[in-house]
Amino acid sequence: MSGVDEVTDPACIDLPVHVRDRDIFHDVEGRVFVVLGYIQPADRILSFLKYVPDPSGEWYSATTKYKRMFWGSVESTVEGMSSLPADYMIEDRHFGTELLQPPRESVAKYFSPELRLKEIIETGPKDQLEDLVKRGADKLNDTLSIPYDRIGVAGSILWKGHNLERSDINMNVYGFEESWKLHENYDSLVEEEEDTRLRDLSDWKHAMARVHARVPTMRSDDLQNLFARRQALCLDDVCIGITPILLPGEAPIAHSSESYTAISSTPLTVKFEIEGADFGIFHPAIYEGASGPHDMIGGESVSRIMVYDGAFGGLLRTGDQVEVTGTLQRVVPTGVTSPFYQIMVGTKSGAGKEYIRLVTE
Repeated sequence: MSGVDEVTDPACIDLPVHVRDRDIFHDVEGRVFVVLGYIQPADRILSFLKYVPDPSGEWYSATTKYKRMFWGSVESTVEGMSSLPADYMIEDRHFGTELLQPPRESVAKYFSPELRLKEIIETGPKDQLEDLVKRGADKLNDTLSIPYDRIGVAGSILWKGHNLERSDINMNVYGFEESWKLHENYDSLVEEEEDTRLRDLSDWKHAMARVHARVPTMRSDDLQNLFARRQALCLDDVCIGITPILLPGEAPIAHSSESYTAISSTPLTVKFEIEGADFGIFHPAIYEGASGPHDMIGGESVSRIMVYDGAFGGLLRTGDQVEVTGTLQRVVPTGVTSPFYQIMVGTKSGAGKEYIRLVTE
């Protein structure tokens, strides 16, 4: 990256050896990508296309307008793939499917969420969205003692492409311990504060409607049961999405440490008891547990749920009984001959059919 980029934008950094979930980069054609999850190959970046330069776009940075390509669904992810160079797509041996993974040499700009937040704090907010970002960071630091260098600003605000009328406010908290501190203490963020509240169920009605539109089999009461557990901080009635992010070295699964093979071409439904949710708030969400025996895998049980669909991640707890519909996969850890089985939620092939719902006995 050029020294000019670093001077004009303090958040623009050299491409790190280990990329992190929700980091943002631009390729050599100016397309904007978001890093997808913590299971990352060494020579490429598993990601999704978020914006492309387009004169009709409603987002802009400096003199360039951008059109939004990703709207929160697997379908929009797949649609965005069709416009990209062929070498951005690769058959990934870990996941056992074709995925969007731009080569590292295609990266022109890479942005640091922490440095962008530092810029906002040190130089002062330039607009009302940046002001809310600063206030959100101050509250996380003051109330939960989360260090500023473990907080970042994400989304279009990170690369200065935000639209004051349309852009959401997204932030990150980094580290396993800091993420769980936030997850377990949202209530303390709003104690005796007139300008703060937690997002309530009615605030999620549009999000629930979007999930129902793309997964029609999800009933209204199932969606409400799940979204009642979703947490978000609102300042001056503007809600901020804060994503927990693992630091390099904290990821429970390294790329190429396992391989996944789909057992069936159609989604499978199983009942599953959650026995471990330590990594359930990260992306992908991992839930350990057990299903009943299943004939398709010789009477064995499914022992893990892996969730790439953000609508269903971060919401399950140890002890939950769930019904999960997703892609049944054989998991073979590297160097091990005995496989185990997982259900993946959020696959391309299962788009519109994969979901999780809580089961009340």
